[in-house]
Amino acid sequence: MKHYQNALVVLGLLFLGTLNAQKKFSPEELSSFKQDFRKHILKKMKKHNITGVSIAMEIENQLIMSEGFGFSDKSKNTKATKDTEYPIGSVSKIITSTAVLKLCTDGLVDLDEAYSHYVTDFAMKSHFGEDSKITIRHMLSHYAGLPRLRAKGFMKKEPEPLEHLLQNSKEEYLISPPGRVYQYSDWGVDLLALLVERVSGMPYEDYVEENIFKPLQMTHSYFGPAKNTKGYVREVETETYKYSHSGSDGVTSSAADMLKIARLYTKTGRKSARGFLSDAMVEDALQKQFTNAPLAFDTGIGLMWELLPLKTGHTRVKKAGVHEPFYSYIFFIPELDTSIVICSNSNSSSSIHWDSWGKLYAFMGKKYKASKNHQAEKPKVNYKKVTLSNEDFKKIEGTYSTSIGLLNFKRNGNAFDVDLKAENKKGVGVPYSNGLIKLYVKVMGVKIHAMDVFWKESEGEIIIGEQFESGTRHVMGSKIRTKTIPNSWKRAVGTYTVANYSDNDYQTIDKLQLFINSENVLEIQGSGKYPREMGIQLGLSPISEELAVIPGYNFDFFGGETVKLKKESDGTSSLYLSGYRFKRIDK
Repeated sequence: MKHYQNALVVLGLLFLGTLNAQKKFSPEELSSFKQDFRKHILKKMKKHNITGVSIAMEIENQLIMSEGFGFSDKSKNTKATKDTEYPIGSVSKIITSTAVLKLCTDGLVDLDEAYSHYVTDFAMKSHFGEDSKITIRHMLSHYAGLPRLRAKGFMKKEPEPLEHLLQNSKEEYLISPPGRVYQYSDWGVDLLALLVERVSGMPYEDYVEENIFKPLQMTHSYFGPAKNTKGYVREVETETYKYSHSGSDGVTSSAADMLKIARLYTKTGRKSARGFLSDAMVEDALQKQFTNAPLAFDTGIGLMWELLPLKTGHTRVKKAGVHEPFYSYIFFIPELDTSIVICSNSNSSSSIHWDSWGKLYAFMGKKYKASKNHQAEKPKVNYKKVTLSNEDFKKIEGTYSTSIGLLNFKRNGNAFDVDLKAENKKGVGVPYSNGLIKLYVKVMGVKIHAMDVFWKESEGEIIIGEQFESGTRHVMGSKIRTKTIPNSWKRAVGTYTVANYSDNDYQTIDKLQLFINSENVLEIQGSGKYPREMGIQLGLSPISEELAVIPGYNFDFFGGETVKLKKESDGTSSLYLSGYRFKRIDK
């Protein structure tokens, strides 16, 4: 009987192997898709005024495309190719995470050891009582409680040593205890680059060159500005900043080279890499991290990679990077050995990256029963209108500092009047079950459903976030904790300008206005001017005569950071925020 059972197992495995073999696309199918995909790219480039694009694509471990479209430099009539080099922005973070995982594979770093074990002179200030250690895993998955970045000095005309990060860190505050909430952090990744330096005994850039670029034959990858590729905004040549710290935003690469990085994490690719990264490291990198964190919700973050389960039972892995006006995206399905890398020199190109992924995924669906909806189905929840308790109304009422500006909720009967201050729109928030609030606004006199907001109380903090149609929830901000404004902050109301730019800084912000708004909330307004225009609207929770916190998470900049108010020796007031010193100029 045992031999009979073994024979059945062998036959079953052979049958499954046959089914898998049948799932392979034929050369004719792949050729037809390639031609159709080319037409798709040219159509999208024309629609979105895109000057140049390079694409590298594999399907089931077969190289299907590696070529360029349009121009890398229109003034010289230089065509884009598979080897055109682009600043890849935050895709540089994957180079850093891969370097850290290589050190782990080599037994030199432990993911769950404290960062300070390797970088002993690292220190940051904290408003939190517990002495929780920040681990390498926290930093790789953006759960370390570190700020987004130290904005002043992030963009530089010439490179600066990573060691500068340590002096900066000593002056700044954590935004949360580690392991509590996802906060995307360039700062954390640059600190990981410093870790690579300390552990390897080599400059970070040298370690990457010798241990990643050369072994993987990434001959068009290096640190610093692109040598021969120009950037464009709506086909007009546009300058970009030259440098930022190497770990988070410092790499220039090609689509063909970045495909070699993706291969390290695919099923067949990692086998052919002969242990470059251990199986354990790759599997860890592609597993969701900190899913039980108090404010995890549906973050879907691995070790630097963004993860999304698909209806087919597979996983979409993604990383995007922006170095204005350059855009780069990597998408892959590790179980199917299918990857696509899209790099562009045009800031209007984000849609072409998503459209290209959608085109590839729809094609894969012919064999793997994929859906046009790229996301796995979630159990449907029937939300019903509810009447909140007086206590819950009181908890929710107030002003929130969020990724879309300030939101004010004020009770009106069994609903809320909602003021979206950044957009100068007013709406109505209707409470539903499971902590949901449906937000409606009037546009040209017509009431429309604008978005679904959820709320949650966590450790005395009221969090709000966006709930998408799929049911996915993402944190976007938190409530201003107090409206009691100390006299020192009241006296500081006025206009401020940056007083500490160095010759090596790009001037990113000009002026800020500190004032008390109509809800008696201390607020900062201003605008970023380089490398793109960006409105700044921040609510402050004063916690002392000298300190205030910008509540909230997942902002482009400043979410959760601490603002310091200081009286200078000449009697003027200054605000210290994210490395900037703003000096008052209206008195």
